Amino acid sequence: MTEPQVWVLIGTFAAAVLGGMTFSTNLIMGSLTKVITANTDRLEARIDSLRAESMAESRVTRMELHSVEAGLNAKIDSVEAGLNAKIDSVEAGLKATIDSVESRLRGDLARIDADVAAITKRVWTDPPAT
Repeated sequence: MTEPQVWVLIGTFAAAVLGGMTFSTNLIMGSLTKVITANTDRLEARIDSLRAESMAESRVTRMELHSVEAGLNAKIDSVEAGLNAKIDSVEAGLKATIDSVESRLRGDLARIDADVAAITKRVWTDPPAT
């Protein structure tokens, strides 16, 4: 073999090795891209699933809170109605008692007024017996 033939063989071998390396690199890059894409898609699916679950749980929690709120409102309204009835009854009792006391005081005042009028008449108009 002559020297130019050796250089042609070296060049051909180098081209074949570089071509093989390029082909291998392209295969590896394609495989890695597919694996990364598959994992990314899987992670996105899991995230979407978790998002859907959390939204469903938040809806359930919100519904439970509305239910508890409605129950508490009903209980508060019931207690308020009971207290209003008791307050009204106490107020009516107090009003009746105050009216009774006021009536008695008016009667007493009328008697006291009559007594004072009689005393005044006796002191100012009737002379005392000496």
